[in-house]
Amino acid sequence: MAFIGDIFGGFGARQLGQYNAQLYAKQAELTRKNAEIKKKTFEQVELPKLRKEQERNKSNLFVNLLASGFDVDRIGETPYLIDLEQRIEDAFEIAVQTFNSTVAYENELNNASLLQAKGAGERFKGEIAFRTGMFKAAGSAGSNYYKTGSLLG
Repeated sequence: MAFIGDIFGGFGARQLGQYNAQLYAKQAELTRKNAEIKKKTFEQVELPKLRKEQERNKSNLFVNLLASGFDVDRIGETPYLIDLEQRIEDAFEIAVQTFNSTVAYENELNNASLLQAKGAGERFKGEIAFRTGMFKAAGSAGSNYYKTGSLLG
C-alpha cells in the first residue's frame, strides 16, 4: 500500500511546483508593473520637477548676474561663462538622473525575468518529483505483485 502514498506524494509535488510557479509569475508581473510605475513617475514627476527647479535657479542666477553688473575684466567669471557653466551642469544633472532611472528600470525588468525563471524551475522540480513518485509507486506495486500476487502487498 506504500505505492498509494507515493502516488499522492507525486501529485502533491506537482501541485506545489505549479503553485510556486504561479507565485513567482505573479511576483514577476508585480515587479514589471513596479518598474513601469517608477519609470512613469520619473518621466512625469521627477524630471519636470528637476527642470522647473533648474529654470528657477537659472532665473535667479540671471538676476544676480544683472545686479552684479557686467565686469568683463575678471577672466572666467563673465556672466556669459557663468551662465554657460550652469547650463552644462544642468544638462549633466538631467543626463545622470535619466541614466539612473533607465538603469533602475532595466534592473527591475531583469529581476522580473529572474523570478519567472525561478518559477519555471519550481514547476520543473514539481514535475520531476511527480514522475519520480509515479515510478516509485509503479516499482512498489510491481514488487508487491511479484512477491504476493497482489498489488496491495
